[in-house]
Amino acid sequence: MDDYFHSSGTIVSCAKRWGIPSNSLRNWLDACKSEEKCVSLRSNSIHMDAKDQALENLRVENERLRREAEYHKLRAAGYERLLEIVKQEDGIDLLKKDGAKQ
Repeated sequence: MDDYFHSSGTIVSCAKRWGIPSNSLRNWLDACKSEEKCVSLRSNSIHMDAKDQALENLRVENERLRREAEYHKLRAAGYERLLEIVKQEDGIDLLKKDGAKQ
């Protein structure tokens, strides 16, 4: 509720920001009447927001790394196919290792 007292927003906008029904916020404000009696949820919410943000960052990074791994798999398959084509058309086996030179 201190968020409502310290912001210039309406009861409805404040309730939406915290994900609670506006009627509940109105009831709390009626019961609270003054800022001194209000209990702040901000510190807990900021901590949870930080945890949620860290979790979302990890999800985004995980997805990026999965796409990158898929790209590298496709790239390797492309090079393998290219080497097969060179072997078929030119008869050159680029994967063949030369024996020890004497």
